[in-house]
Amino acid sequence: MERAKSIIAALAVAACLPYLVLKLVWLTGGRLGIPEGSRLLDSGATMWILNALTVAMDGTVIVLVLALTRPWGRRLPAAVLALPLWIACGLLGPIAVAFPLQTLYGALSGSTGGGSGGDGGADKLLEGWVWTLVYTGFTVQALTLSSLFVLYVRNRWGALLRSPLHLGGTEPDSTPRWHRYGFAAAVLVALPCVAGHAVRMADATTDSRITDATFLLYLFAALAAVAKLLRTGGAERRSTARLWPTLAAAWTGSGVLACWGGWLLLGALTGGGRALGQETTGAALLTYSCQTLVGLLLATLAAPRLRHRAQLSTPRPVSGATARQHA
Repeated sequence: MERAKSIIAALAVAACLPYLVLKLVWLTGGRLGIPEGSRLLDSGATMWILNALTVAMDGTVIVLVLALTRPWGRRLPAAVLALPLWIACGLLGPIAVAFPLQTLYGALSGSTGGGSGGDGGADKLLEGWVWTLVYTGFTVQALTLSSLFVLYVRNRWGALLRSPLHLGGTEPDSTPRWHRYGFAAAVLVALPCVAGHAVRMADATTDSRITDATFLLYLFAALAAVAKLLRTGGAERRSTARLWPTLAAAWTGSGVLACWGGWLLLGALTGGGRALGQETTGAALLTYSCQTLVGLLLATLAAPRLRHRAQLSTPRPVSGATARQHA
């Protein structure tokens, strides 16, 4: 297993390098992969700052790979790893689903353009090989980082994740009121998000339809998973279902919604998204804002439930008197 982890870690780091090299070339004034007439050449300081930010984000992936594979990573507090891993899963999750589907559709239909690469000619943003190289790297990052994350979590919290979804009598008899209100708010905020992505799917290229459908898939999965986490078993018998599938859906889905919604909102508000052809209408801003808020609400609701379950799964220390009685 250690050899397999080393191979996976090496693949993850190698998948980060093409993107890092391209971004560093662009940050230093190079134009590798940027054709004449691209809007990126006139994007100004905003795009430079966003490029620097994405370099830091991709570099963080390498740090996470080390934390998930080196002995010192096992000693890190859970909170130190949770936030960057949640963000990484959120940003890479849709790419791992949408990009292979877009590639498959392009291969079957003989399409050479698509939503990622622009329309060609003077409006072409980047050379086609750049999109393929970068998004292939992202897909490999998603697969390898998630594999390392699964192995790390299994070794450190395997007993918790294999536990039943509901523990029966050890759980409270009812869901706290603020949890119910919070989930109802998340459902209401999700409605404009669903409508926005549905409208975009009705009038968009196939690549864009696949992207919007992917966001809707993660949205519905996250809502269903958090609803299951919040539902308490009370005095009922234990659930036969395990905790980990529901937790994985809530974790990834909330991360996708919050992180991608926030990233698209940042691009729209700073003007960087406009250079990439991102839609920045009022309806788009509403969709991005609602998507971000839904992800944050669902993560806020799921986190206390996970902490509660972790406390129930932690062995309690035995007092001296109790130990003597059992002896």
